[in-house]
Amino acid sequence: MKKQISAYETYTLAELINDQDFLVWVLHPDEQSDSHWRRIENTYPQLTEPIRQGKAIVQSMKFEKEDLSLKDQNEIWNAIQSETTSRKTPVRKLWYRYAAAAVLAGVLLGIGILYQVNQPIAINTPYGKLKTITLPDGSLVTLNANSTIKYDRNWDKNGIREVWIEGEAFLKVKHLNTSGKVLDRERFVVHTGNVNVEVLGTSFNVNDRRGRTEVALLEGKISLGLNGAVGKPLVLSPGDIAAFEHGKLMVKPINVAEYASWKDGRLNFNNVPVAKIFDYFEDVYGYKVVVDDQEILKKRVSGSMSTQNEQVLFKTLGMALNLNFNLNQDTKQLMITSK
Repeated sequence: MKKQISAYETYTLAELINDQDFLVWVLHPDEQSDSHWRRIENTYPQLTEPIRQGKAIVQSMKFEKEDLSLKDQNEIWNAIQSETTSRKTPVRKLWYRYAAAAVLAGVLLGIGILYQVNQPIAINTPYGKLKTITLPDGSLVTLNANSTIKYDRNWDKNGIREVWIEGEAFLKVKHLNTSGKVLDRERFVVHTGNVNVEVLGTSFNVNDRRGRTEVALLEGKISLGLNGAVGKPLVLSPGDIAAFEHGKLMVKPINVAEYASWKDGRLNFNNVPVAKIFDYFEDVYGYKVVVDDQEILKKRVSGSMSTQNEQVLFKTLGMALNLNFNLNQDTKQLMITSK
């Protein structure tokens, strides 16, 4: 007997794919069940997307069906025809065997679906590529090249929103708290390196590379805490950058436009050491930078350059610094020499 439509009002995706009526409809649809689930969607429009996702998940789980062999078919038929008790036993055994197989397939299906639904999402960007991601709450993340973000596939509507980032990312977090006490569902926490960044609603940049974690605040308000540390968290103001390195957390002002310009396809420099730029090339493009003169690393540069084409970027920087940039694709080395 099908449940009343009202029973589905608050159903989640996980609850749907564990609902027997839902599984029967997806795997063996008919006119009556189609009509029933259309009424559910019309009554509760918020279920349209979970129903769509649930159908896709269930339909993606495929199991091979073992057909009865000719011998087994004959054995069952002979047992059915027999009126003796001794001849009925094989029927019972055979049907138990196939019923057990069906139950096992159902268990495996349920386990597979739950595994897929509860698996966290991990997104990696290759060298030289950016990616913009919309999180389950509508917050936006721009992931820099050679970076990773992880988060739960389904966020608890009453739980803390959490993401884990390796590499570099720019986040624009959806603001949920309007006044009063901050509830768990209004909190947003970014875990990066040894630093936990808690956000109410803001734009900021995180960079976790080379044993150094940096968090730069463009607008809004964030607080920083260290893994395992006890005490009052550090609160940043717009235009601050906090850097954690060698067990110490330091704060200093930054040029906001310069620090997060990469997300817009540009690099803005203001008297930046060339060595830091070369580190960026290694981290983002995957090249090993080799210089023929260590004095090159002491140079500094100011300006704005496009990152849309790495070859153009190298040429532009070479002209600005009077250097030659030669890329060896076979060894992935970027050879830099003085002109």
